[in-house]
Amino acid sequence: CGGPVTLASARACGFGVIYTIALGPTDDVIWIGTDDGRIQVTRDGGERWTDVTPAGVVPWSKIATVDVSPLDPDDVYAAVDTHRLDDFSPHAYRTRDGGRTWTEISAGLPPGGFVDVVRADPERRGLLYAGTDTGVFVSFDDGDHWQPLRLNLPTVWVRDLLVHGNDLVAATQGRAIWILD
Repeated sequence: CGGPVTLASARACGFGVIYTIALGPTDDVIWIGTDDGRIQVTRDGGERWTDVTPAGVVPWSKIATVDVSPLDPDDVYAAVDTHRLDDFSPHAYRTRDGGRTWTEISAGLPPGGFVDVVRADPERRGLLYAGTDTGVFVSFDDGDHWQPLRLNLPTVWVRDLLVHGNDLVAATQGRAIWILD
């Protein structure tokens, strides 16, 4: 598995699917994450794809989200969900060089709580939000450390996050949408 995203490579890899798509600052930069554990990027509108999967991601992990920082297109964040592999540990990654090197940024996320989303704040560099199967977490140092951001949100699986003005919108699994202001 690996290489360009084609029908032949999908057949060879067991039909993993593109699970997340993130757009770069221009139309020709596209990031994808698959449910078989791959992150790929194109910088020419899809003509050529480069596998930039972090070394620590095991095959058949689900790349739940890829998020390109609105403040620096080389800063990209990935949430990796391994609970289908019976690994409920949190796995989140950061690159500051467009995918050439990656750092795992899971310190402070609860053990046994897999990560479904990491989002960069659109206005404050280094401010990140993570959604796990136990709630929302915040990092003020670009993912080096995390702390809970509960407010009135119950223990719930947070599938996606969106920063809208001064509010953080959390899409949950089966509970609805919560707005943390």
